[in-house]
Amino acid sequence: MKRLINFAVTIIIMISIISTSCTDQVKETEKPVKIENTLQSVSYFQDTVGYDPQFLLEVFTSYNKAIDEIGYPDAGYKIWLIQEDTTDIRFMVEGFWPSQEVYDEIHDHQLYIKAGESDDNNLDGLVWIEYLRFRKIE
Repeated sequence: MKRLINFAVTIIIMISIISTSCTDQVKETEKPVKIENTLQSVSYFQDTVGYDPQFLLEVFTSYNKAIDEIGYPDAGYKIWLIQEDTTDIRFMVEGFWPSQEVYDEIHDHQLYIKAGESDDNNLDGLVWIEYLRFRKIE
């Protein structure tokens, strides 16, 4: 009888350990809460030096990495190469932001500022033509 009780206690402890372990694994794989972007910015640039679009992608990827590290993985930039047959403006950069407050927080954050200070991220050859901001109507 004593063996049966010890066996039952051992089984209960093992089930408890296994269920706790499984619960922890589920918690680790939970996806972060997505924050909807309700503010968008669009900038148009002329290119005075002939930047390689891949270089600009790398620059804005470094900004996006900083934005992710700040805590807003759904915010950030997308860069577009404008078709040559439509205009002399070469690049469009879209920014997506949860709110004006988050936009300000990101742009004032040291990680974002440091991403822009890198010599590798020098964009002096781009001439800013137009900047538009959009707010989602809710």
